[in-house]
Amino acid sequence: MPKSFCPLPFSHLAIRPNGRVYPCCVYKWDNVPEDFNIQDPNVFNHEFLENIREQMRNNIPVDGCSKCYSNEEETGTSTRMYFLDRAKEFDMPVEPVDDIKLTYLDLALSNTCNNKCRMCNPELSTSWYSDWRALGRKIPKGILEQNTVLENYDFSNMRFIKLIGGEPLMEQAKFIDVLKRCDRKKLSLLLTTNVTLIPNDELFSLLKECKKCSINLSIDSYGTLNDFLRKGSKWEKTVENMRWFYNHFPNDLNVHAVASIYNVNVLDKLYMFLKTEFPKAELNYVMIDGPDWMHPKHLPENVKDVLKNKIEIWKQQTSDPFLNTLSLELSKQGDFREFMKQDKKLNDLRSENWHEHNIELYEMVKGFYE
Repeated sequence: MPKSFCPLPFSHLAIRPNGRVYPCCVYKWDNVPEDFNIQDPNVFNHEFLENIREQMRNNIPVDGCSKCYSNEEETGTSTRMYFLDRAKEFDMPVEPVDDIKLTYLDLALSNTCNNKCRMCNPELSTSWYSDWRALGRKIPKGILEQNTVLENYDFSNMRFIKLIGGEPLMEQAKFIDVLKRCDRKKLSLLLTTNVTLIPNDELFSLLKECKKCSINLSIDSYGTLNDFLRKGSKWEKTVENMRWFYNHFPNDLNVHAVASIYNVNVLDKLYMFLKTEFPKAELNYVMIDGPDWMHPKHLPENVKDVLKNKIEIWKQQTSDPFLNTLSLELSKQGDFREFMKQDKKLNDLRSENWHEHNIELYEMVKGFYE
C-alpha cells in the first residue's frame, strides 16, 4: 500500500455550512478550489478530488494532507491512520481503487445555532451575527442554496455519518430526511450537539434503528464557566439534557471539551463532575483551534509555571495524552496583552466578564488589570 494512501478521498466528503466541500476535516482548506461545493451535482467525481486520488495511487504525497503527515511524525497517530484502522468497518478501501463509492459523510446541515461560543464565529453559528456586525465584519453565508449531495445522492451505501453544525438538533427535519434514506441497520452515526436540545420522538426512533449511534456532547467546563464559554447554554439545563442522553445512550456517550485560556486551570473540575455523575461517559479534551488569542500560550509566564505544576499532579490521576499536548502549548511564547485586548472587545459587546466564573485564574492575572 502506498505510504501516502488515505481511504477518505475514495469514500468520503466533508460538507461545511458555507456550502464548501473538503476531502476531509483536516485537509488544508486554502488548497481547495471554490467550485468544489454542494452546487456541483458531481462533486464526488470533481477533478480536484480525482487528482488527489491519482497522487495516492502513485504514492505521491498530497500537499493538503500535510497535517496528517506531520502528526504521524510527531505523535505516531493521525486522522489518516484512524480511518485506515477502521476502513473495513465503514466500507472504505484499504488500498487505492478505481471503483470509488461514497460511504461516509462529515455533514454540517447549516450554521443555524442557538449558542455563540467564545471560540466560534458566524460561519458556524447564526447567533454570532449581531456581534460580527457590531465588529464591522461581513456576515458569511450558511447553507441556503441547493445542496445536490443531500438532494441527489444515493445514501443506501452510507456506512458512517458524522453530523455537526451549527447545532444539528435545530435541523431535525433535515436530519430525519437523511436518515430515512439510509440503510440504518448498516449505518454508524456520530452526532455532536451543544446539549441545549434533545431529539424529538421521530428522530430518536431513527437513531435507535442505527447500527451504532455515538453522541458527542460539546461541554467546555463545569458550571457557569461553561455558560460563559458557550453563551446561550444554561448549566442546569445542560445537566438535565446530559441525563437524557446518558439514560438513552449510556455506552456511546462522549464529552468533547475545548481547552482555552479561559478554562485551562480548571480542566479537572469537569473530569471530577463526570466521574461522579456520569461515570460511563468519556471525556476528550482538545486544544482550541479557533482564534489564536484564546490559546493558553498567551498566559503570563508565572501563571504557566503554576499550570505546569498542576499538570504533573493531574498526570498522577489520569493517563490522558491531552496533558502532553497542554504541556507543549504552555511551552510556547505568547502575549497576554493581546488576549486582554480581544477579550475586552467581546466583553464590552456582550456586557459580560469571565472573572466571576473563574476566580482562581483571575486572582493569578489580576495584576495585569490594575
